[in-house]
Amino acid sequence: MAAKRSRSKTTRRTRRTTKKTTARRTTTRRSPAKTPQATTAKKTPTRSVLGPATVVVVNMIPRTLSGEQSQDSEPHLAVNPSNPKQIVGTAFTGDPSGGPHAPIYVSSDGGNTWALNSIVPSTTGASSGTFDITTAFSGKGSTLYAGILKAGNGHLEFLRTIDPFTPTVMTVLKDRANADQPFTHATVEKTGKTLGKERVYIGNNDFAGPGGKTATVDEALNAGATTASFTTVRVEKRTTSGQDGPQSRPVAHPDGTVYSAFYRWRAGTGNFQANTFKVTSADVVVVRDDKGGSGSPPFSALIDTDGTAGKRVVQGVSFAFMVAGTAATGQQRLGGSLSIAVDPRDSKRVFLAWGDAQPGSILTLHVRLSTDSGQTWSAADCLTLPNSTNAALAVNASGVVGLLYQELRGTGAAQRWVTHLRRSNDAVNWNDLILADTPAATPVKSFDPYLGDYDHLLSLGNDFYGVFCANNTPDKTHFPNGVKYQRVADFNSRKLFRVDGTTVVAPSIDPFFFKVS
Repeated sequence: MAAKRSRSKTTRRTRRTTKKTTARRTTTRRSPAKTPQATTAKKTPTRSVLGPATVVVVNMIPRTLSGEQSQDSEPHLAVNPSNPKQIVGTAFTGDPSGGPHAPIYVSSDGGNTWALNSIVPSTTGASSGTFDITTAFSGKGSTLYAGILKAGNGHLEFLRTIDPFTPTVMTVLKDRANADQPFTHATVEKTGKTLGKERVYIGNNDFAGPGGKTATVDEALNAGATTASFTTVRVEKRTTSGQDGPQSRPVAHPDGTVYSAFYRWRAGTGNFQANTFKVTSADVVVVRDDKGGSGSPPFSALIDTDGTAGKRVVQGVSFAFMVAGTAATGQQRLGGSLSIAVDPRDSKRVFLAWGDAQPGSILTLHVRLSTDSGQTWSAADCLTLPNSTNAALAVNASGVVGLLYQELRGTGAAQRWVTHLRRSNDAVNWNDLILADTPAATPVKSFDPYLGDYDHLLSLGNDFYGVFCANNTPDKTHFPNGVKYQRVADFNSRKLFRVDGTTVVAPSIDPFFFKVS
C-alpha cells in the first residue's frame, strides 16, 4: 500500500511534488525488470515535401501585464471548430488582482491579440492561478470544457461554460480527489443516432484506482445536458508496479472512434525525493473504443496478443522521472512524453509519439504510425528525435501530420531550448519550422516544471494551431519565423518594460501562441 499523500494548502509546486512523490514510492518498492529494449530508429530523409507556410507566433501576455515576470509555464490551447477566431489558452498564470478565480487566456480574433478572463474556480491569491489545467471546445456553439487540479485542495474538477468570453465563472460538473494531470478532449458526434451530442473525454492518472491500475479516462457522453454525468473508465487492464504514468491522452474521431494512450509502469528504481528515480520498465499502451466510449466494456476494442485490451506498441522502455529539472536537462524536469493523433479523413490512421531513455540523450522522442486502427504499428520510427521532450501531435484535413516538440541543444551556459514544428504528408519526409530558439539557463526556474510537462498542438482544416512556453527576451534571432509581442518590448535593446515604457522588466517564461497555414 502507498503511504497517504500529504496535502499542501500553499503552493502549486508543493502540491505537485508531494503527490508524485507518493506515487513513486509505490513503484520503487517493486523489483526492477530486465534492461529495457532499445528502439531501432529509422533514418529519415531531411528534404521538405511541403510548400511554404505562413507562420504567426504571438507572445500571449497582454500589454496591461507588461510588468509581470512570472513563470507562466505548462501551456494548453483550444480552438473553437465552429468559430476559429475564438481561441482559449491556459498556463500557470495567476489572477492579476489576486482574486479567487484563475484566468484563462482568450482571443476573439484568431490569436492575434489576447486578454485574461478569470473564470476558473481557484483559491484567493494562488500564484499559479490553478494547478494543472487543459481545455477543449466541443464545436457546438462556444461551449468550453476544462479539466483542472484546483488550487488549494488539489481536487480534480471537470468544468463547463457556454461562453468563455463572459465573466461568468465556469460550472463544476464533477469533483474528486487523488488524481493527476487531466487532459481534456471534446467533440460533437457527426454520425449515427447520437448526431449532435457533445462528448468529453478527460484523461488522468487516478490514484484511487484498484491494484495500481491508475490510467483513466473520464467520459461524459451527454456533456451538453444540464446534468452532464461523467463515468470513470480504468483503461489499464494489466498489473503495474503500483501506478501508471501521469500521462493519459484521449483523442476522438468524428466517426465515433476514440483512442487513448498511456505509459504502463512495470518497475522502477531510485528515490524520487532525491531526484534519482527511474522507470526501468514501462510499456506504451494504446486503447480504442469504436462506439464513442460506450463500448461494452468501454475502450476494449483493441486486443493485444496476450488477450488483454490495450495494444502494447512498445515494451520495456525506460526513462528518468524527475521531481526537479537540473542544469543538465535545461532546468526542465523529465518524466516521459506522450501524444496521440488520428487522421480526420480516416480513423484507422493513427500517429503515436512517446519518449524514452537512449544513450547520450536526456530523452528521445519516437513517432510511429498505424494504418489499421492501432492493431499494428510501423516496425521502425517515422521520426526519432534525441534530447527532446513535450511531444504534441496533430493531423490536418489533408492528412498532413504535425509534431510540436522542444529540443535541448548545447551545454552549460550555452544551452538552448529550440521549439520545432515538424510536418510530413507521407510520414517519411519531414520539414522543420523552428518557432523559437531561446536560452535554457535563464531565467532561473522558480518551480517545476520549467517549461511545462506538456505543450499542445491541434489542427482545424489545413491549419495547425499550437502553444509552447519559452524565455521571453525580445530578440528577433530567437524567433526565426517572426514573433509579435503585446507586452511592451524593445527588440533593438532586447529588453522588456513595464507599461510606462521605461522601467526594465527581467526576462521570464511566457506562453507563445502560433498558427501555421
